[in-house]
Amino acid sequence: MINLGILTLCPERPSDYFHELGKRSKEAEVNLFLFSPLAIMPGSDSVSGFCFDCGQQTWAKTTFDIPEILYDRCLYGENKNDKDAQAIVSWLKTRKDITFLGYGLPNKWSLYEKLKKDLDLSPYLPLTKKVSSAQQIIQEAQNYGEVIIKPVNGAHGYAVYSIQFHEGMLLIKTTKNGKVVSKLLAKPEESIPFFEHLLIKNIYIVQPRLPNLDEAHRPFDLRVFIQKNEEGKWTERARGIRIGQSEGILTNMSAGASILPYSEWKTTTPQFNHSFLEKEIKELLEKLPPLLEEHFFPLFELGIDIIIAKDESIWVLDINSKPGRKLVSSTNPEQLDSLYKAPFDYCRLLIEKIDERFEKTK
Repeated sequence: MINLGILTLCPERPSDYFHELGKRSKEAEVNLFLFSPLAIMPGSDSVSGFCFDCGQQTWAKTTFDIPEILYDRCLYGENKNDKDAQAIVSWLKTRKDITFLGYGLPNKWSLYEKLKKDLDLSPYLPLTKKVSSAQQIIQEAQNYGEVIIKPVNGAHGYAVYSIQFHEGMLLIKTTKNGKVVSKLLAKPEESIPFFEHLLIKNIYIVQPRLPNLDEAHRPFDLRVFIQKNEEGKWTERARGIRIGQSEGILTNMSAGASILPYSEWKTTTPQFNHSFLEKEIKELLEKLPPLLEEHFFPLFELGIDIIIAKDESIWVLDINSKPGRKLVSSTNPEQLDSLYKAPFDYCRLLIEKIDERFEKTK
């Protein structure tokens, strides 16, 4: 039996996804564990966490050794516990006796700095700058009319702001509790204390706002979910158009965006040359995953966010190495069973590779 451990910051509240994995673990011949990195006992390899009980179909609290294969599903915030957990996971990734399904990606700024040097990919990347001061944000808004600022380590639309410069005034917008909130300042310099406060809490990047509003003035983008299969080859599980609120900023499903199957969206947008777009998207998706692994670390799954602008230009807005599953259940539910089996299939492939390396060193 293979021992597979899922890393999460909240093992006491296992998600539906983790439960679905548990239900399939016996057939996959996998002992499935669930634990927080903070539960590793100091000075030992013992962990206090949960093991899936296939007989009772539930998670049972127990103590066990750190599994040899780990699946990192931790989503970190800015508090001390999250940062401590992140440091522990970074340490686990250095251990030669432990293998991760995927080793994740660096922050948004590090990712951009590396990928912008690639001639094949750089044309798809929106101009991005690291924010050094409040005055820089104001200046960028004046230069481009509207910019977006976001934390380099942000996820799910956390602390993302639109700054719009119009007729000498500054309009600042963000999303809170699923609603767009805004503030209009008659003098741009009045925003400096607010921006300085943001920059104390997080490191930010700034980008010109891309023209991704539909006819109802709603922001939209294309999310593509891909995973490695049992042969280690990248496979598309689902693609869908995420549509945010009118005059909004975010297209994140966690912020209340709706999802439209890509095939259905095509029928509602005859103004686009879809044959051209699909060719571009196909080429991009073929280039991007191997390039990421070449520059960074081995990966298992990705959520790739692509903006399709009014002029039919294609832009990679974000790349998420820990994507959610709602896109698949909403747009391509027939893929759900394959989705749940994928971690086990890829886990077996990794075990085979580890065994091969071991045989070669004997």
